[in-house]
Amino acid sequence: MKFFTSLSVLTKIVLLFLGIFAFYTIFNNLGGPTLENWDEAWYGQMAKEMSVSKEFIIPRWNYDYLLDKPPMYLWTTVFFSFFFGLSEFTIRLTSAVSGFVIILIVLLYTYKKWGFAPSLIAFSTIMFNNIFIWRVRSGNIDVFLTLLIFLSYFLILSKRKSRFVLLGILFACIYLTKASIVLFPLSIFILHEGFFRRKEIKNNVKEYLKLIAIFIGASGFWLLLGYIKMGSEFVNYFLFKSDQEVSSINIFKLKTDYLDYVYYSLQRRYYYVFIVGLIILVTKIRNSSNFLIILFATSLLVLLSFTEKNNNWYLIPSMPFWSLVIAYAVSRIISLFKNTLVISIPTILIIIFISYRTFTINIMPILNTYSTFDQAQSAKKIKSLSKKDDTIIRLDHLYPATIYYSDRKVLASPAEANTNKQFISREDLINTIKAKKIRWLVGAREEVDFFVKNNMEIPIFRIDINSAESIIKIL
Repeated sequence: MKFFTSLSVLTKIVLLFLGIFAFYTIFNNLGGPTLENWDEAWYGQMAKEMSVSKEFIIPRWNYDYLLDKPPMYLWTTVFFSFFFGLSEFTIRLTSAVSGFVIILIVLLYTYKKWGFAPSLIAFSTIMFNNIFIWRVRSGNIDVFLTLLIFLSYFLILSKRKSRFVLLGILFACIYLTKASIVLFPLSIFILHEGFFRRKEIKNNVKEYLKLIAIFIGASGFWLLLGYIKMGSEFVNYFLFKSDQEVSSINIFKLKTDYLDYVYYSLQRRYYYVFIVGLIILVTKIRNSSNFLIILFATSLLVLLSFTEKNNNWYLIPSMPFWSLVIAYAVSRIISLFKNTLVISIPTILIIIFISYRTFTINIMPILNTYSTFDQAQSAKKIKSLSKKDDTIIRLDHLYPATIYYSDRKVLASPAEANTNKQFISREDLINTIKAKKIRWLVGAREEVDFFVKNNMEIPIFRIDINSAESIIKIL
């Protein structure tokens, strides 16, 4: 009896340690690295412009309206900035908090449902998933969206009547974060109600209407405000085009890239446990939670394998459910042994070894990346040299970080660019310089060298900022 009591205390200590470790890994030096091109600097600049302009309905970027994603993530960033100021830390804070909460839920839920060893492997598969942790420590919408979808799993399972109101709020928040992806948890909810609660459907009609009213009311009100400001273009985009063709499915063109992403993000070894877990779950699919886990874990993977897009972060909303699948598989394997300690102890030792290797090889580099530091330096320098209404030209396509750190409107002019809203061709750039409308250019030193060599007739003053970046002042 004393042995099992001490074991229980030890288990709680380990769970607490894992929570502290997750907190440290996620929040340590969170605001240290400069913002990455694209998503981080992109969303950071939109949050900055939202804070300054007080335009909370239509996001702005590069000092103009931008139809990209709904503003929910930006709202949370601006909210945090009211308390801590706008910085790299607050731009990443929503994502970091969301990731920490997801990891804690995975750890505690699997421990309560299946025991210590399964919870440990679930923790390992989410905490040391390099794609997941990379996005957790980045200022982007994916992990915040994942938390909202993950919470919907628990609400769908719940038997409380208040779940309908809460699901309406949650679906509205999902739509206001990434629009059309709300169809993912909404479709799963409808299927679950149809298969597992069909006898209750008549009695729940009023509750369904509440859910629909909250979801459509909140989302529709935002669309209405956008329509008043911008017209039908706003509504059409966020109803039909905001997925940027991710939902365009070609059933005759199967790609295996997303299976590869699963394989590597699950540290390779856990991939096979994941497959075993899915197979076992399918045999027990009449259980409502198993049904939900299967759909949440695989639906995106299947759909994305038939789309033209090829981005590994599209799978992030499924990743917590992969951990649940793996935890379930481990629990079933352990249950085959009469003395569970015989298999649990070697399993725990293997998990610790794999986790340590993965942390040092795949996670540590994520914690110490400063890839845009040189760009941030040149952008801050050009901010001190230029006027507020100057337009800056970036001589390559990596211009979001320059926009954020320079506080100036920036156009990109890589050698192959055609002129549009955000780019300017080299031919048009030369004409604009000759018309004395452009005074400042910035870029990687090799790009600056190339420009200077091919435009010797233009009088310039060159400033080499660091080993990677240079500024050109047109005289």
